[in-house]
Amino acid sequence: MARDGGAETLDLTVMIPSRNEAGNIAHAVGDARRVCDDLGLAYEVLVVDGRSEDGTADLAGQAGARVLTQSRSGYGVATREGFEAARGAWILTMDADLSHPPEFIAAMWRAREGQALVIASRYVSGGRARMSLFRRALSEVLNRFFRAALGVKVRDLSSGFRLYRREALRSIPIEGDDFAVLQNILARLHRRGLGIVEVPFDYRPRASGSSKARLFRFGKSYLRTLLQVRRLRE
Repeated sequence: MARDGGAETLDLTVMIPSRNEAGNIAHAVGDARRVCDDLGLAYEVLVVDGRSEDGTADLAGQAGARVLTQSRSGYGVATREGFEAARGAWILTMDADLSHPPEFIAAMWRAREGQALVIASRYVSGGRARMSLFRRALSEVLNRFFRAALGVKVRDLSSGFRLYRREALRSIPIEGDDFAVLQNILARLHRRGLGIVEVPFDYRPRASGSSKARLFRFGKSYLRTLLQVRRLRE
């Protein structure tokens, strides 16, 4: 059952960055809570809201989430500020648009032992990516490029559906204001020799609304980050 423990450490924080997701947020929060209840966890759902203009924050609160308004725009900003506010010993990040189905939280939780990071992956055996051929091809090219450049064996570097051990996050600096924060974290955990594992999941098109992300923008920001994190290999 969910428990608002104040400063108490919970088992899990489900962290959902959001901006103008009124059509999805209540379902995302509700589904995540049901999975965590079934697992018997002491948990919280933390929605990090990017100053939505459609009532997303209110709907999240009504659905049972704790809501944090991020200080400025950017996925990386939401990620850092959410990590700082999280009360869980483990922190799971997922998108608000239901492209990350909450039912896969259970498999991620079971895979956590001995790991610093569990990644829900579209590209390992059993995974699936329901997207256009062009979008999938571009995503796979970017993933191959960064896998080689960063020297990691992870197949889905751009997945934001992740489960982090909070102690591991505290051992590294977390940099970047945009989606490239994902690569930054991954590279630093890998450099420290910490455990990273992937589990398959079924990536689905967003349930409602339009995407705030663009692959070309990902690529541009990742290139900037690559110049920074490649130093970690030297």
